[in-house]
Order: sequence, then C-alpha cells, then structure tokens
Amino acid sequence: MPGPFDEEPKGPRENKVTLKNVSSQKSMFDGSAKKPTPQDFQQQVHSSQERASSYKVRASDLAMQFAKMMADKTLPQNKNVFALETKRELLQNMVQLAKDINNDINEEESDGSLIWIIVLFNTCFDQRDRINQLEYALTQTNKKIDGNVLTDFVTKEIARILDTKKVSG
Repeated sequence: MPGPFDEEPKGPRENKVTLKNVSSQKSMFDGSAKKPTPQDFQQQVHSSQERASSYKVRASDLAMQFAKMMADKTLPQNKNVFALETKRELLQNMVQLAKDINNDINEEESDGSLIWIIVLFNTCFDQRDRINQLEYALTQTNKKIDGNVLTDFVTKEIARILDTKKVSG
C-alpha cells in the first residue's frame, strides 16, 4: 500500500476533479444594484438640490400670486372670465406643486401640503388684522354719526357760522 507521500501512479485518474465553465451562466450578483461612482453620487446630489430649489421657486411664485389675488379688491360681480380662469389655474398649480413635493421621496412626508397650510394660516392672520382695522374704523365712524353727537356737531357749526356773520356784518 502506498504511503501518503508516495508518488502517484503516472496513469489516468478515474476521479478527476474539474472546474465548471461558468462564464455563460449569470452571476448571483448580476441583479443587485451597483455601487454608485462618486460622479453618479455627485450627480444625484446635484439633481436633488436642483429639484428642491425648483420647489422653493415655484412655491414662492405661487404664494406671491395668491397674495396678489387676496389683495384684489374687485367685487365678485365685476370679475370677468379671465380673472376666474386665472384663479382656477393658480389653484391647480398650487395643488400640483403640493402633489409633486408630497410624492418626492427626498422630501419630508406631506411637506407639499404643509406649505399651503402655512400660506393659508398667514392669510387668515392678515385677514384678521384687516377685519380688526375695518371694525375700528367703522366704530369710530358710528360714534361720529351717532344721533346726539351729530346733532350737537351741526348745532355748534351753525352757531359758529352765525357768529362769524355777526362779527363781519
């Protein structure tokens, strides 16, 4: 019996071990995502920053248009078809921006909706301030035209005018 360090016989081996040729088979790593290169990563960052910047520009522009419409003092019966179409288009654009931001995986959940909620809250505060100013002005006007106050004012004015005519006459 040959020992473990004895030479092998020079004849053909019956149990030859060979490697499979796997170059034609798919690798188990073929379907996995490739690690992005630094250039790919920079491009993704740049693209994300541009998209976020574009959201801010669109939101700012739409918020200014909304504020301008809120400041418009045209009575509803005096608005034309163009004004109504402009309002409808603005609202559609505001909703679309909210959807775009809400659907962006790089943005916080519901940030698109929050933008318009904040705009609406600010508008409510502005309207409250305007209503308070109008109410104050109305109260002051009502005090001036109160029956007794107005009568006293007219009486004093008539007396003043008559006095000036007596002095000059």
